[in-house]
Amino acid sequence: MQNTSCENTPQLVLYHAVSSYQLLEVMLHRMVYHPNDKAVLLLPDFIIKKYPQYKKLVFRRFFSAVYLFPYLQIPQESEEQVTADVRRFYEQTVPYAIEDFSRVYVAGAHFFFSLYLIERKIPFYFFEDAAGVFSKPAVLDTALRRTFPLHAKIARRHGLFSGENPLVLKIILLKSAQSVPVDDAMFWDFSVEKTLQSLPDAKRRRVIRLFLRRRLHTKADAILLTQQFSNLGIMDENEQKKLYQNLRKDVLHDVSLLIKKHPDDTVDYREIFPNAQILKPIFPAELLPFVFYKRPKRVYTFDSASCENLKGHFIIRKIRREEHAG
Repeated sequence: MQNTSCENTPQLVLYHAVSSYQLLEVMLHRMVYHPNDKAVLLLPDFIIKKYPQYKKLVFRRFFSAVYLFPYLQIPQESEEQVTADVRRFYEQTVPYAIEDFSRVYVAGAHFFFSLYLIERKIPFYFFEDAAGVFSKPAVLDTALRRTFPLHAKIARRHGLFSGENPLVLKIILLKSAQSVPVDDAMFWDFSVEKTLQSLPDAKRRRVIRLFLRRRLHTKADAILLTQQFSNLGIMDENEQKKLYQNLRKDVLHDVSLLIKKHPDDTVDYREIFPNAQILKPIFPAELLPFVFYKRPKRVYTFDSASCENLKGHFIIRKIRREEHAG
């Protein structure tokens, strides 16, 4: 995919993102492929709990404009009702006709904004939900079905977990993280880790400072990346706590540890790991290689997708969850 900034006339492009990883991903994608184009970003209204500083995305020129899509105001009664609400909210929120955008990039494509594109027959570029998840669409489907069955049904019917919707122009993913063939022209390889590494130092610092004011000090030997199992309905909070308690007693019993919580993980780990350093700032784990004065060498996780974008900088220790449950 060529950089459209080489064209004489600046284009108007639209990005949609939902998660912390996707926010970082579209920031980087815009910097690399559309630096001279006018880029509009749609974020979910609920993201302000994690990133109340989201307006800095405009002040610091990562995007030309950012709008909050009111997902929290959409009841889930039927697909017809959801589609009508999405249409109404888009037209109330975004001061551009969807046809005005030369390109539309959608991360978090299983969210309801995609229904507006489908209704208006707008082709779009599909970002996989997290690194390596394209190969496992059933995992995303199952997790959403536990808490929002209608949402999952709508996304499944329109091919928004798998990228099989006929309006999808290309699927943007991390090829090295996939367990299925992704070699044909439909797939566009994009590595957050490599992109961050390749940025000039000043540009990379600009990205990091959106999330962190200063570099981090730690004496820990390893990082534990937690996951939001209870939020996804995979287990309840007590089961999640027990899982990490078992992990502390076994694999991590003598490890000097720094804990980086998943941005949506609500569990308090201070009692489980009383001697660990727990990071308070919320930021995408993919920034970890670049935020320390002296970074730890190892990362422990069960199956965090973030690790797919950390392999070039850390020794990754993946742990079998079933061996520590119960």
